[in-house]
Parts: sequence; C-alpha cells; structure tokens
Amino acid sequence: MASRAEEKRRLRAEREEREATAAAADRRRKRLTLLIASAVAAVAVVGVLIAVSQGGKDEPSGLGGGESISGVQEVAQRFRGIPQEGSLLGDPNAPATMFEFVDLQCPFCAQYTRDSLPTVIDKYVRTGKINIELRPISILGPDSSKAAGGAAAAAQRNRIWQFVDLFYLNQGQENSGYVTDDFLTRIARGSGVPAAPVLSASKSPESIPLLRQSAAEAQRAGVNSTPSFLLRKDGQVQGIAVSSFEPGEFTAALDEALAK
Repeated sequence: MASRAEEKRRLRAEREEREATAAAADRRRKRLTLLIASAVAAVAVVGVLIAVSQGGKDEPSGLGGGESISGVQEVAQRFRGIPQEGSLLGDPNAPATMFEFVDLQCPFCAQYTRDSLPTVIDKYVRTGKINIELRPISILGPDSSKAAGGAAAAAQRNRIWQFVDLFYLNQGQENSGYVTDDFLTRIARGSGVPAAPVLSASKSPESIPLLRQSAAEAQRAGVNSTPSFLLRKDGQVQGIAVSSFEPGEFTAALDEALAK
C-alpha cells in the first residue's frame, strides 16, 4: 500500500511540475508577443512621424517642380521609321501580335521599356516578325488614370509609343501627385502631340474607347499586374512567361511563345 501511495504522489508531483513548466512557457510567449507588438507599433509611429515631418518639405517627384524633360531625342530615334496606328506599333500584317498591358506609373513597366523594349523593337518589330499592341490600364491609383487618358489621346494621333516611353523616362514616385497638367503638357510636347487633347482626355479617361477596351481585355485575360504580356499567333492567344527584363531572358521567353 505504501508503495502504491508513493507512486501516486510521485505521478501527481510530476504532473504538477509539467503543468507549472507549461504555464511558465505560456507566460513567456505572451510577454514576448506583447513586446514584439509594442516594438512594431513603435516603428509604425516613428514611420508616421517621419512621413508627417517630411510631408511639408518634399515636392512631388516628376516634372511638376520645373525640371527639364529628358529623353526626347532618344525616344524619337527609337521609333523613327516604324509604322504606328492607334496603339499598334509595327507592320499591321505581321504574323504575330504581342499585347503589352501597362500602368504608366508602374516602375516595372519603365524597367521593361528601358531594358528590353529596344531589343524587342530591333529584333522583332523592325524585322516584321511581330507587332505590338499597347494596352494602358489603371491599377496603382488616380495618377494612373490621368496618365492612361493622356496616352489614349496620343494614340489618336499615332504617337502613343513616344508618349508612353517619354513618360517612363520621366516617371515620378507612385501616387505622389506628379501627373499634373504641367507634367502631361511637357510629355505631350516632347512626344509630338498637342497638349490640349491630352489634358482633356486625362480628366475623363473613363470615356475613352481604348481604355475601356484595355480594361475589358485585361479582365478577360485575368491580368492583374503590370507589365503583362500576351501573344496572339494563328488566332490563338497565350501568355508570355516572363521571369526577367534582362533582354536575353525576355527574348528567350518571347521566342518560346512564338515557337508554339
């Protein structure tokens, strides 16, 4: 009997020790969680204070502050001699069409245009292997819509590619308010487009057929990020699996799509 009672006491003591250990660990976890949450909150407060302190000092990026426009000659040279009609760049009878969905505020769209587009133009568009249809959509915010409206107005004068390329070369910080009338006027004039229709279109982009068409096509194709690329060949449309904007890697992805 004595040994059985002792065994019960031993087991009870072990159970109580385990429960005490678990309770202590739980208290430590709760304290650690509270400390982490407090630290995150402190960082957030500091970030807000920094943003507030800087808000009255920084001007929106882009050309709204009076900077001179850059890239006019570069852009003119890039597209010299290539047919344009509306949003189409290249031979309208090319055997394949690449659709490029873009948001003009998107820094990755600007990166693609800087890094890969010149190679795509020289290797595929000038040689008649493909043409490219530009599809401006608005994902990032109000400045995107204004920019898309301006681009659509340029398309009506067969200058959308110059307009968009020049916009990228002078792109500001997303949603900083840099897409002003002054900014759009300079981009329009630099791309050879009258400013008045660009400014008018920027104020009512929802009424422009090209933008309605672009939004509808993006929805049908499941496009929810920019830049996105589709290829139409022999009546079939497929996505282009892009993993890099390095020219060799992008053209390899395009070649793979063209070979299918």
